[in-house]
Amino acid sequence: MERHDFYRSVEQQATLGDEADARDATQAVLSALGERLDETRSQRLDGDLPAEIGDHLAEGPSGRALSYDEFLSSVAERSDRADVGDPERLSQAVLGTLLEHVDEDEADGLRDRLEEFDYDAIVPESGPGARS
Repeated sequence: MERHDFYRSVEQQATLGDEADARDATQAVLSALGERLDETRSQRLDGDLPAEIGDHLAEGPSGRALSYDEFLSSVAERSDRADVGDPERLSQAVLGTLLEHVDEDEADGLRDRLEEFDYDAIVPESGPGARS
């Protein structure tokens, strides 16, 4: 998968204006997600993604106990360009794209982990990234 394809998918799913908005949304969501995930899971996911995209998972500290609302606030704060009127919508689009493009075992493990965190609302129930 090429990073352009990843960004195009995010742009379409989140109904963003252009690829620059999709890049910004991806960075905001994945860097916030990387803070919540443990370092090992972030590194495994990073290995399945284009470097520029996967790097966002490992930018900051990992394993922080962020509530769902804190996670969404972090996404909104980190986004410079994308319309974050609904950071949950952006998170669903980025996560759906990520889940669609990583190894199936990693995707299942991430879905399970997010449900444990009570982040169920951003785990796609249908469409790209949904559990098969």
